Amino acid sequence: MARDYGKFIMIFSVIYWQSQGYCGKRLKELGITCGQFMYILCICENPGCSQEQVAESTYIDKSTVAKAIQQLLKAGYITRRVSPEDRRVNQLYPTEKAMEVYPKIVQTLKDYNTEYLRGLTDIEQDIFMRLLEKMFTALDL
Repeated sequence: MARDYGKFIMIFSVIYWQSQGYCGKRLKELGITCGQFMYILCICENPGCSQEQVAESTYIDKSTVAKAIQQLLKAGYITRRVSPEDRRVNQLYPTEKAMEVYPKIVQTLKDYNTEYLRGLTDIEQDIFMRLLEKMFTALDL
């Protein structure tokens, strides 16, 4: 069976750019960017995590995470405290400002999924997600 691998990459690229546009427009109303929401989600769901843990859980390189963390600190979305166990480790905590936008970010992502998966049955959506997860785990990140 011949496969059109260029089409595969193009489809993923279009899905990515559509998601960025959708989320970017909705998140702008909250005062955050597409590049920030993942970190806010991660820190709200894992208060006290380290910058390294954020990098590991988001699969984003440490230097990019460091820049984003600085922006979030400056914007008042997170705070940083020295770990009582290891003074070399900084723990990251969401502020009230982050906790306020957290449910709105989650709703934005739910709305995106609902809108872009609306043509699929529940079974098709389940199969689609399982296949994406299988592809993701095969990436060996």
